[in-house]
Amino acid sequence: MQNEIPAINCSTQEMIFLASLLGADMLLGVDDPFVGWLAAEIEHAWEETREALAERSFIQVQPDGGILMDVAIAALVGACAFPDASFVVTSTLASGETATRYLHVTKQLAVEQASVTELTGAYRLTALENGRAAYKRILEIFGLNGQGAVSASGGELPEVALIQARETAPEAGREEVQKVLEKAGLSNDTAAALSETLVNPIANGSLVALSHRETVWNVGGLGLLEGQNGLWRLRAFTRSGENWVEAIPCDANEAGEAIRRVMNRVLPERI
Repeated sequence: MQNEIPAINCSTQEMIFLASLLGADMLLGVDDPFVGWLAAEIEHAWEETREALAERSFIQVQPDGGILMDVAIAALVGACAFPDASFVVTSTLASGETATRYLHVTKQLAVEQASVTELTGAYRLTALENGRAAYKRILEIFGLNGQGAVSASGGELPEVALIQARETAPEAGREEVQKVLEKAGLSNDTAAALSETLVNPIANGSLVALSHRETVWNVGGLGLLEGQNGLWRLRAFTRSGENWVEAIPCDANEAGEAIRRVMNRVLPERI
């Protein structure tokens, strides 16, 4: 694997089996496949999983029943099981196609964890060099490549109003969406620009950054919204117990810097 980027496919059961060998009891983004199963059924599935992994040389089963894991496999799964920081990246195209990826970073390695679309309940783990490589990968996922900022001022509105406007956009048209946004408190020019984005979207996405420090989670994030008229950055906050969103026009470079700031809040080494 030294001359290529290591990448493997694992079923949900294989992911959990390998992680358990490393001492992990949970994996971010991987659901427990044994909910509602009987003990005998789980034991049988465990045996089949062990055999399948051995056939693929991911593990070696010793004569005494002990298990040795391939070093490269252990590194990939270990980064997912014990990350210093994790990033949940969701991207939705105008067609409605949505993909969620998890990027896990340690001081030694970064790994992208993505569902395999052609295989139900399977994941592809791809090694990335470090946190900086994970950052570049996130820019690729969001498709940031020279987009300009929307020509308007920013504004704040309740999250429920933005959701309503987004859901209304495909059928109602720009003027009706603009009315919803203006009623929510946006100025005329900001509401007009944001309605144009929602009616003629290209993509939207979100980044959630996570790190676990002793007994607390450090969490940060942002959203991106791209339309034919340019790019917005979305910042969530709470006001008087209600969820609000600040929509900020930004170009691709500014969006990239905002992503870097969010990542640096949780990364073990700044990028």
